[in-house]
Parts: sequence; structure tokens; C-alpha cells
Amino acid sequence: MKKICLKKKNCRKKAILIWVLLLLGFCAIEFPGILFVKNRVYPFILGMPFLYGYAICCWAYLVCVFFFAWRTRWGRQAFFKKNR
Repeated sequence: MKKICLKKKNCRKKAILIWVLLLLGFCAIEFPGILFVKNRVYPFILGMPFLYGYAICCWAYLVCVFFFAWRTRWGRQAFFKKNR
């Protein structure tokens, strides 16, 4: 099996960065301030009403974060170590 990270500090920093970015994205989706603009159509984002544009932008952000996590092989290390 190949070694995933050469330095543990580098892997730990990437893992922390990915967790922070994911938490930030999920907090943006669940932002309660969005309720204040519930019946508004203006402003338009990407040619759509605000809520639709906001949801698509949050979705695109999370897709990018998950793609970054996939490319850095985040989570490929075994959670439980096997006894040998």
C-alpha cells in the first residue's frame, strides 16, 4: 500500500482546512438570515431569483470543496488501525 502523506503535519493541516471549508459551506446553506428575503425576487443572481441563485452558489462551493478533498485523498487512511 502506498503512503498517502509524507509528512503528518501536512496531512493534518489539509484535513483541518477541508473540515473548516465544509463547515463554512454548510453554515452558509443553513444561514437563518435568508428568511428575511423570503418573498423577494430582487436582486437577481445568475439571472434567477435570489434564493435560487444563493442555493446554487452554495452548492457549487461545496462541490468544489468535495472535489478538493477527493483530489487530496482525504479520508483514505484507516480510522481504526489493524493489529498485525
